Amino acid sequence: MGLAASQARFLCITARKADCEYKSTDLAQQKLSITNQLSAISNDYANAMNATKLLWSNDTVDGDYGLTYSLLMMPSAVNDYDPYLITTPSGAIVLNSEYAAAARAAGLSKAGGIGSQEQRDKFIQAMVPGGLVTKETADSITRYDFKAEKVAGGVTFDNAPVIESNGVQWNPLAGIGAQPKNKSVVDAMKLPELIMSEQIGQQLIDWTALTLTNGQISKVEYDKKNKEFNQYSQLLAKHVVTDDIVNYFKAQKNTYELNNRPADDAAQTVKDTYNAELLKYDKLIKAAEVLAKGDFAESEFKTLTAISATDSPTGSGFDGYATVDAACRELKNFVDADQTAFESKYPADKRIDIDTSKFNVNQSDGKKIDFQGYSVVVNGVLEKDKGKVSDMTIGDILAGSVVLVSNQSGGKEDINKFKQDVEKMLDSIAKVFGYSPSEDLFGKGFNIDEASSEALKFAYNMTKRQFNRVTSLGSNTSNSFIDNTAYQNAINYNTIGADSDMQYNAVSLSNMLSSFLTYYDNYLNMANSDYVVGKSVEQSVYVTDNLNYYYLFQNDKDAVPDIKSKSADFYDELYNNILAHGWREDVAIDDSEYLESMIKDGRYSMSSLNESDGYYYQSRYNDTGYIVEVADTDAIARAEAEFTSKKAELTYKEDSIDLKSKKIDAEISALTTEYESVKNMISNGVQKAFQLFQS
Repeated sequence: MGLAASQARFLCITARKADCEYKSTDLAQQKLSITNQLSAISNDYANAMNATKLLWSNDTVDGDYGLTYSLLMMPSAVNDYDPYLITTPSGAIVLNSEYAAAARAAGLSKAGGIGSQEQRDKFIQAMVPGGLVTKETADSITRYDFKAEKVAGGVTFDNAPVIESNGVQWNPLAGIGAQPKNKSVVDAMKLPELIMSEQIGQQLIDWTALTLTNGQISKVEYDKKNKEFNQYSQLLAKHVVTDDIVNYFKAQKNTYELNNRPADDAAQTVKDTYNAELLKYDKLIKAAEVLAKGDFAESEFKTLTAISATDSPTGSGFDGYATVDAACRELKNFVDADQTAFESKYPADKRIDIDTSKFNVNQSDGKKIDFQGYSVVVNGVLEKDKGKVSDMTIGDILAGSVVLVSNQSGGKEDINKFKQDVEKMLDSIAKVFGYSPSEDLFGKGFNIDEASSEALKFAYNMTKRQFNRVTSLGSNTSNSFIDNTAYQNAINYNTIGADSDMQYNAVSLSNMLSSFLTYYDNYLNMANSDYVVGKSVEQSVYVTDNLNYYYLFQNDKDAVPDIKSKSADFYDELYNNILAHGWREDVAIDDSEYLESMIKDGRYSMSSLNESDGYYYQSRYNDTGYIVEVADTDAIARAEAEFTSKKAELTYKEDSIDLKSKKIDAEISALTTEYESVKNMISNGVQKAFQLFQS
């Protein structure tokens, strides 16, 4: 009976031991798998440490930009208004779905071909439904104002009559041999430099905007404009034509177009008069451009200044100025006539200076608000000197705290009048930066491209809405500037400040301008903007708080100044290269990761303008001048986080397996000891049994 029990126990121990040894082997395999996984993620992590990404880095523009198709193929200051083409190895231009739809609608063959003014204009107008260009811009740079609309499967043109306008004439050599235009006209400045700049910071604050009525002009604006007329007239009398004079005539033409463009159903005589006037401007601009370059012989001046008869609504054309003297004389007569009309429109009694009866200046007490009118408070101190008020600049607003306080009539009914005053001041300040409701300030201030023009509109409208609100916290306990509730509310909030009785009203022009510039950045950078305008100053992070932020503004010297000409040249370069090399559609090209992969792998090339001969040439992405390859810190950070997480998970599993292995090893050791003991016991029992039966 004892032998049988021992044998049964032996069998149990053997089975348990075999099971433990199997589990031990399984755990060893699991650990080996984890070791392999750790090795794999370590290799992946090591590879990720070498991850790179492509950035667009233009020294003129603040910050680096992620490489996107729209950045390369939409005219802006970032790409100097030149398209950077994505091309196949054969040279065909790679178009996204919107550009491809426009190319199909315009009848552009994928193999390229011969172009025309009409097809080029169709191509540009067909971009409107896809959002590549606005209708206003398309109309301004095309001569045939086709009306395109989006339909299922693409873009089509409606049956409305095509308007023939005096848009920009197609340049069939742009991007394929024409002399490249200098469109890099922006300068970048930090805030201290901007404050001291003649173009922005040193422009005078036009306080007279508060007191002007219809038919009046501020003396500051009048003197500036009249000085410009005199300078141009004197230069032209000496046969000297500067780029500023060329730009003046272009601006005059733009203003005429904006104010006089006939309606679609206008009489033909009205349209002919309008077109004839535009032709007159074209003649003057052409002559001014030739004279500004100055690289010609007198004998060829007539040919250089000629305009084709096809540019005339009557077909008469213009065969050029006979002499330089004749051209300068006509240019001067035009400027003089403009000056005469300007002076007639604003005689002496219409040129308004600061009205001291409406401003609290030249008073002995600079501490109290005890008058009916306006006060200008600088850094908490009433400015009592009329001369200093007159000489205050936009830079003073940016550099300190400038507050306008009003106590014209008192009472709640006065707040609406003050709101109008605030809007007038915003209008005059925004104009310095290039904003204009009539959109006649392209090429001025911050108005450097279509995106910045839209950003200025956004900034103006948001600031206007923000400062149409009133903060009237607290009752007035003092009419001192320092303690006055309206003043305190104005400097602490991005609104109009008032006391609870609205006896006084105030607005911080410094807060208003900081808000305007912050909204401008918000539009340009969207979700990537680091700045915000809150209700209060404490809740705000103004762009002006960052002294290292770069502001881009227009510099007209020796360059194409107006947005229309820059955009037209951009699309001419694109269109002409499509004609020369054909095109291919890639619906995935808008995906920046896909685009970057295709460029890095060499499946697509970059094609950029060569400034020396005016042609586009294929090259590797790192030869374009603006594209740089840098460590992808985001990808590295993600890889590091993923590696850390996976390593921790696998290490935990490995530690658990080690613990289980130790337990099983201990159990196997114990079972082995017991196994040997029972085995010996059975062996001894069998031996005794044999000995018993033998005796």
